Parts: sequence; C-alpha cells; structure tokens
Amino acid sequence: MATRSTGSRMPGILFALAILTTLPIFWLNIWPMLNGAKWHEHTAHFAVIMVHVLGGLGMLMLGAAALYIGWTKRAFKRHRWFGYGYLILGGTGASAALVVSVMAPHPPYSLYIATGTLAAVWLAVAGMAYRAARNKRFDSHREWMIRSYVLTWTFVGCRLATMVDFYPWLGAEGTTAAIWVNWIVPLVLCEIALRWKEGAKLRKDA
Repeated sequence: MATRSTGSRMPGILFALAILTTLPIFWLNIWPMLNGAKWHEHTAHFAVIMVHVLGGLGMLMLGAAALYIGWTKRAFKRHRWFGYGYLILGGTGASAALVVSVMAPHPPYSLYIATGTLAAVWLAVAGMAYRAARNKRFDSHREWMIRSYVLTWTFVGCRLATMVDFYPWLGAEGTTAAIWVNWIVPLVLCEIALRWKEGAKLRKDA
C-alpha cells in the first residue's frame, strides 16, 4: 500500500517540482519581457522574441498539465486539448527560437548553435509524439511526450547558463558550453530512465 500510495503521488510531486524550479526563471526572465522592463534590450527583434516568450510560457504550463492528466487519468477528456495546445504553442515558440538563432542578435554568437539545435530537437521530438498519438501508439506517445517536456523544462537550465558563470575558465564561450550541457544531460538522463528496465537482468525460468 505504501508503494502504491507513493506512486500515485509521484505525478503531483514531479509537477510541483517542475513548476517550482521554473518560477525563479519566470520572475527573472519571462516577467520582465511581459511587463516591458526588458523591451529596450530587444528592439531590433522584439516581435520574434515575444512570440518565443509567449510560446515558451504556454509550452511550460500546458505540457506540465498534459503530462499530469495523462499520468493520473484525471480529467482525461481534456488531455487531448491540453496536448494540442502544448504542441501548437510549443511549436510556435520553438520555431521563433530557431529564427532568433539564425539572427544571432547578441554575443557570444556561438550559443545560438546550441539553442538552435535544442529548438530543432524539440520540434522533432514533439513531432514524434504527435505521430505516435495519431497512430494510436500511446505507449510510444507517452515516452516521446516525456522527452519533449524534459527538453521544454531545460529552458530553466539554459536561462541559468546566461546568468551563472559555470565555466569561468572558458571566458565568454562558457555560456555556450553551459547551454549544451544543460539541455543534453537532462535528455540523456531521461532516456536512461525510460530504458532502464530494458537492460535489467533477465529472470531465469522457474
């Protein structure tokens, strides 16, 4: 009973952790764009940045809700619409991120290779999740959606990379290195978690 109770609480715990770790970054990065405090820093590319910010905010919130509903089966009739909203807003935000990466408006310019690759991978993974759902391969859909939301959540780490000097010995390029690490490592850990049981020791026949 204890194990089952813990398992039933796990979606809520993970949902809360995702939201809590996002809140400081929301306050420091997203809110200043929503209230106009940082508009002056992006006058040359304001429209595409706002599309990216709003799309990213939508994917963070709707993705967490869609995963929670899919995991717990609560209000499951709404799961599809949360999922569609996540894919549409997320796809818009990721596409805007690709445009920003091509524009490369601020130094160090190498970081836009990292963020552009992240955006492209998000679009590919989200596309695989949608394809699996359309083909009613729901186990595959669930795994692709988990990967997709892990990539969405790495927004937190990527913003930290622009605020904290993780690799001071690399100079300006330390930001680029941190962005690569902060989105690739969570994705690899997610893949290990998803595939962990497949590598477990085979049981001997009784």
